[in-house]
Amino acid sequence: MRRTTLKQRVASGAVVVSCGLLAGLALAPPAAAARYGVSAPLESAVRMSDGTTLAADVYHPTDARTGRPASGRFPVILSMTPYGKRSSVTTGSSGAGLGGDGYYPYLIEHGYLNVVVDVRGTGASGGSFGLFDARERRDGVELAGWAARLPHSTGRVGMAGCSYLGLNQIFTAGAAGRGSPVRAIAPCAAGIDLYRDLAFSGGIPNVEFAATWLALRGTMVVSDPGDAAGPRGPVSRGERFAGLDAGLYTEVSLGGARAFDSRFWRERAPATYLARVVRNRVPALLLSGWFDVYQRGVVLDYATLQNAYAAMHRASGRPALLGPMAAAVRPTGRYQAVIGPWFHNSTGYGQRVQDLLLRWFDRWLRGVRNGVDRTSRPLHAFELRGGRWIDAGAYPLPPARAHRLWLGGGRTGTAPASLNDGSLAARRAHTGATDAIAWTNATSPCNRNSDQWNTGLGAYVTGVAGLPGSPCWTDDSSSQAGALTYTSAQMHRAMTLAGPSGVSLQVRTTSRDAEIAVSMEDVGPDGSSYPLTGGALLGSNRALDVRRSWRGPGGGLILPYHPYTRAARRDLVPGRWARLDVEVLPTFARIGPGHRLRVTVATGATHLQPSVVQLGGLAGGRYEVDRAGSYVQLPLADPHALATSPVAW
Repeated sequence: MRRTTLKQRVASGAVVVSCGLLAGLALAPPAAAARYGVSAPLESAVRMSDGTTLAADVYHPTDARTGRPASGRFPVILSMTPYGKRSSVTTGSSGAGLGGDGYYPYLIEHGYLNVVVDVRGTGASGGSFGLFDARERRDGVELAGWAARLPHSTGRVGMAGCSYLGLNQIFTAGAAGRGSPVRAIAPCAAGIDLYRDLAFSGGIPNVEFAATWLALRGTMVVSDPGDAAGPRGPVSRGERFAGLDAGLYTEVSLGGARAFDSRFWRERAPATYLARVVRNRVPALLLSGWFDVYQRGVVLDYATLQNAYAAMHRASGRPALLGPMAAAVRPTGRYQAVIGPWFHNSTGYGQRVQDLLLRWFDRWLRGVRNGVDRTSRPLHAFELRGGRWIDAGAYPLPPARAHRLWLGGGRTGTAPASLNDGSLAARRAHTGATDAIAWTNATSPCNRNSDQWNTGLGAYVTGVAGLPGSPCWTDDSSSQAGALTYTSAQMHRAMTLAGPSGVSLQVRTTSRDAEIAVSMEDVGPDGSSYPLTGGALLGSNRALDVRRSWRGPGGGLILPYHPYTRAARRDLVPGRWARLDVEVLPTFARIGPGHRLRVTVATGATHLQPSVVQLGGLAGGRYEVDRAGSYVQLPLADPHALATSPVAW
């Protein structure tokens, strides 16, 4: 965090905006001036307990005057990457002079050793890639122990990095044990559940992210030419990756075990390890964005860590680990989250992240009493459309109350391209009023989903170049053609949508399954439709786990939790009514006076594609939505009841 002389550009949901600065905010003091230079990477071969050798680069602080290795002992920042430890992603994606995702020259200049390791089976490392399997999780523990014993190390290790590098921090910290040298982590752009957050939505495969992941895998086949270890059998490695991918996608397409929330996904779910992170006394700083692919997971990570800490310290009420934070939970500054107006790739970009990391690791690895942990409001979130940061403690936010709005008839004149142009109202519609829609598995690509689920590559490029963002990020009106829409009356006063939402639909189909894609928009006085958030559900996955579903302040269901297991799957009965509770991803956005809230119900989304098996139950389907039995449950707060942060996070 720096004073208002520092300008930075990050991708917002509208255009590229300067969110590093907000006028009038009292920011934290700037970091101390850099004391050291940065060495060239020292290549090391690290032998794991099973005999496999992993390739590591070690960067040392140097004497800024002579360029020789600096004297003294330094904490270590460890990153484990599958994308090549000397690739441009790792060394140059964070901005000029700031390194990238894994390499942190800014931290080295302030007195840290930096270790970057190629994940097993990638880059210059040996072994077979296992996508966060038990052996890879063990590697993290052993690498931390090795890094702690490096010459000039203090024995204290922190971990940093985004996405894959963020997830393996959670796995390592959970597996390390209390005696581990891992003393702090800073997972950036990491979720809580790979099945629900990323690979599927509502049980429907996320093909856009799958395609992005396949492209990223190209960097995992061979090492950088500059590595002394050289390529590790690029042909055979590529064939092995292709075989792994083919096996997974064939299994998903044909409805095999990994098409459901099976053991494969649960072993790779951060939710499984968060309580262990707390038991191992490892503080965590979470960084994410409201347009990240992990939009859902970061706030659930935050609540789970806070609940686990409260349970370990025997807080009254004994909160449910994976539920909302209980009223009795007193938040701790050991677990914090910063959630900004960012896509996946832009979350770790810029000077703001470097300053945050420095303060975080100075506190936990050096013992500097810089106050970063001295807060009762460790949740720091940017209010979309409100242009400010807020600080909060509990999640869901206590000022927000669950409001129920019912689907109503039309036409309202606000969505002329929709099938019905219906309304949203506080009163329930008359019995027997229905709206019809046919299954198409299609929608306009002009919406934020297209960029969000490819990890925000377009947002990153335009943000770095200082160009305006896509108009589809701020107006998705075209996606309402051929869909059902329900639009509220104009707001008399501003309200903030603060959390996850649930859309409950009473549906009757002619098919044995249904594909429902829901989006929420802020409709401006000029008719523009700003996308806020969305969610999806395959009707056969409609079973609810009431113990893990969230009810917001006021009692309404705001996060329906579906098991997504084979055992819980049930076909719809054609001609019979069924309730479909759609989980809508959490967001934090202000809806201004004169604006309207819209819920759009479609039968497809740009990033989702049902599997071959799922298509068999969807083909030819026609749905009726009973307005009298359908509603949206929204956590809404008065913006004035939310504490504006004195810091531009």
